[in-house]
Amino acid sequence: MKHIHSIFTVIIAAALFAGCNLDPEVAPIPTYDGEANTTIAELLSMHEIGSTDSYVHLSEDSADIIITGIVVSSDEQGNCYKYINIEDETGAIQIKINNSALFHRYPVGQRVFVKCNGLDLGDYRKLPQLGMWANDAIQPIPSGITYKYIFTDGAPVTVEPSITWTSIPYADAIDVSDLNRLVKLEGATFVEGGIATFCDPYSATSHDIKMADGTTITMRTSNYANFYNQTLPTGTGTVVGLLSRYNNYVQIVIRDLNDVQGFTNPASTQDIFTVDYNNAFNQGWLKVSSGSEWTTLVNSSFAGFMINASSQTNSWIISPEINLIGTTEQVLSFRHRTVGDGNGEMKCYYTTNYTGDVTTTTWVEVPISNYSSSFLDVFFNIPESAISSKFRIAYQYNGNGNTWAVSDIKISATVNQ
Repeated sequence: MKHIHSIFTVIIAAALFAGCNLDPEVAPIPTYDGEANTTIAELLSMHEIGSTDSYVHLSEDSADIIITGIVVSSDEQGNCYKYINIEDETGAIQIKINNSALFHRYPVGQRVFVKCNGLDLGDYRKLPQLGMWANDAIQPIPSGITYKYIFTDGAPVTVEPSITWTSIPYADAIDVSDLNRLVKLEGATFVEGGIATFCDPYSATSHDIKMADGTTITMRTSNYANFYNQTLPTGTGTVVGLLSRYNNYVQIVIRDLNDVQGFTNPASTQDIFTVDYNNAFNQGWLKVSSGSEWTTLVNSSFAGFMINASSQTNSWIISPEINLIGTTEQVLSFRHRTVGDGNGEMKCYYTTNYTGDVTTTTWVEVPISNYSSSFLDVFFNIPESAISSKFRIAYQYNGNGNTWAVSDIKISATVNQ
């Protein structure tokens, strides 16, 4: 009996241990085996949208209010923060949930059932929301208790926008049940296309989208969106997103850059090659040395390559291959400084056919017009004939008695996004 009791104790302890770790944050999302008895439009009619600081508490003691809908939002790219939007045939609603990775639980196309009893129905600046009322606003449902209210059903399905617009109506002309739906804007143009980014780095940002008939809608983007610093595209195309409202302003919120379709992505100037001087010789830079060698120096005032030719020297440093294909207007730039009264020749070259031997490689000299004990800037427009995936640059010191320092090596180019 004592032996049996010990085994039983171990089993109970194991069960309790497992139960302690199965909290709702990590537990499987519960499924629902019932049916909806309320449409989203019927739910929306229970609250007067736009009434100041008001909401309707959907009492736990009243008859069940159960809605169902398909998830049309996604926070995977960070632009739909702590909410999901669901649609049925009659309308849509935003459900606020205190979790910033909801796409794992509720991906686009997932059907969910929502037991609304115990939740609060209100709106934020005339945008309907379901959650919990506190501090004069609808607040997110705590993530750990969503299992009481939200249930999944089946596998995700393909989702298409339920509304297509070529003209933007006034805010008050939009039916409340259409807010929070997935919409498609056809014939749209970003007013600041090719100029501004999707969002400023420190705060949510609004940009106007203009339709062919001159009507406009505001695109609202979070600075937490992964694509916040991408440039708005140019031309005319299609924008898909969640229909939103802020008082009398009609808004759209895209989920990711796949919602921006058919535009011309603007070209932008980018640094396509720079040097990590701390690790340059571990990342493809080569030395070919006779006499003194090139070294790297990184301190508070300088980061770059340096050679101190204390004896007769012919030393090269050669970059790794640099792929220039797919870019235009390529510019090589660097800074350099020379000290000493020696007889050294200091040259910069490029090639597209490095053979592994500096003597058999075809080198083309990059002009350096001046040498000074102060840092000078060099800018060189790379010719079209050198555009290659095997482009390399090299620096050669040949002589004796000088110190040559080279820093800020980079290649910038125009790149189509």
